[in-house]
Amino acid sequence: KREVDLVFVVNTYHHLQDRVNYLKKVKAGLKQNGIVLIVDYFKKDLPLGPPASKKISADDVTRELKLAGFSMFKTEDKILPYQYIVFAM
Repeated sequence: KREVDLVFVVNTYHHLQDRVNYLKKVKAGLKQNGIVLIVDYFKKDLPLGPPASKKISADDVTRELKLAGFSMFKTEDKILPYQYIVFAM
């Protein structure tokens, strides 16, 4: 059922298991113009967040979104000091 307008994941994407399958399920629940917004830490040593080894880069997030069937993306990495934002449709 396509019931969801927006899925917003903040600082937890790196915790998700089997992310591509998770994203496929998210996509199945999105309305036609629904948006996924993922905010997570840059994959480097920072004063916040998990160790760099546990972080997922914005490029890897985009790759996983593509594998899950998303086709439109935008990445913003200048707004927040420690995090990137990936928008997907």
